[in-house]
Amino acid sequence: MASQVTLNHLFQVRILTGHQMNIQINKILAYTDALNIAKKNSHFFNPSGLKMMVEDFKTGILFGAYYEQNLVGFIYFKEINDQVIELGWMAVELKLQGRGIGTLLVNEGLKLISNKYIICEMKTLSEIDPDPGYTRTRNFYKKLGFIPLETVTPYKDWGKDNPCQFFIKILKNEESTTCQ
Repeated sequence: MASQVTLNHLFQVRILTGHQMNIQINKILAYTDALNIAKKNSHFFNPSGLKMMVEDFKTGILFGAYYEQNLVGFIYFKEINDQVIELGWMAVELKLQGRGIGTLLVNEGLKLISNKYIICEMKTLSEIDPDPGYTRTRNFYKKLGFIPLETVTPYKDWGKDNPCQFFIKILKNEESTTCQ
């Protein structure tokens, strides 16, 4: 296995048959297994996106979901500034989608990164595009508390046919200060 693991956080996810899957969320140091999962999700990741993903993986924070010591999903975060983290990439093995692994990756990934961030930002294909796969993606993030913001089209590096919608999730409220 190419991925190296440095953390050990064990969770149980109920699969559709009612059985439990023991999922471990760990930091990934070698990204080749994550890239292979992305390649299998070719509807969401085109060759240009995969190339950007490789470059991003070299600089951000990458967590993996492991089942029986095999990587079955990943999530990537990139610091925008000292208050904002971006959820840049995420994927789960096709045969395991819809079983709670993506939800676990988002929720636990956000817990595992530094608690200094106030906002998590993410981008996906806008609702302007009727693609049913991305409709499920947007609904997934809304279910997890992400708030849809504006759509930008064209968005840099996405091409004119891929309108980008920004979402944010408030991670913590900064203490309010009063002016006197």
